[in-house]
Amino acid sequence: MLAQESFASASVEAPVLQDTSRFYSLAAALNEIDEGAIFLNSEGQLIWHNRAFDKLLVENREGHLLVAAVLEFAADCYQELYNHTDRLDEISSLVREVTIGRIEHELYSTLLPKGMLGGDNFLLCIVKRSASRWSSYEELLRQTWGLTERESQVAVECLRGKKNLEIAEHLHISVETVNKHLDKVYQKAGVRGRAELASRLLDSSF
Repeated sequence: MLAQESFASASVEAPVLQDTSRFYSLAAALNEIDEGAIFLNSEGQLIWHNRAFDKLLVENREGHLLVAAVLEFAADCYQELYNHTDRLDEISSLVREVTIGRIEHELYSTLLPKGMLGGDNFLLCIVKRSASRWSSYEELLRQTWGLTERESQVAVECLRGKKNLEIAEHLHISVETVNKHLDKVYQKAGVRGRAELASRLLDSSF
């Protein structure tokens, strides 16, 4: 598959452009967004990604599957664009929804034509994780295990890969309170720790 082969050989760094200032200006702006953002060249190789993309992979247990999905999407976008060069104005942006580990992501791609950032075509892909998905997941946990609102929030933050201190800071509670909520979650879910909890949360039969 083009996506897998390209990712294996790609170095994630800024491309060599005739005028790099435009690339770095856009890259600096993309670094400020919450969702993951990547650039791929016309060969389907990943050449740059922002910090949020790294964070997205860390928080998602199947991060390698998300990378493969993004690169496959990019390859499909290039194929679609090359097959319809007479309609570039109509299809220069494409959208796809993917589900990885029961978490829904929306993938957006936009073709940056030659001359915009330099002498090559680049594809900008933005990965957006649906916030509403987390909210519905918290509700599912409350109904299934009888968790309180706060317990379900702590459980979902565990699924997102956050440490206890990070959970405490995000929810504006103490680490001791996080530990107490986790103990209750473990008890109600019938698990012995964070690893078993994550396994239960991501179980496709759950």
